Amino acid sequence: MQVLSEEYQKELAQGVISVLDKALEGYSKFDKHQLGLITAQQAMDELGLKYNTLRRWEEAGLKRYQPPVEDTRKVYYRVSDILAFLGVYN
Repeated sequence: MQVLSEEYQKELAQGVISVLDKALEGYSKFDKHQLGLITAQQAMDELGLKYNTLRRWEEAGLKRYQPPVEDTRKVYYRVSDILAFLGVYN
């Protein structure tokens, strides 16, 4: 079993904290009267993610929402689902 160096552990922890900080900052920007949905583009912008990262998150269990209208491509995510996926809260 390989052990991570202390320097790498610190770097990894800082990266996780950075992502969580961005998620919480983005969450605090939303008006509580909204539906709690954001577009895929907003999620990528707020969290500094690429499209492929969101796709991997979906494969790992993050739920996507799409309007039940033909020829609609816009994808939405619940802010609470993203925060739960990131482990911010259950």
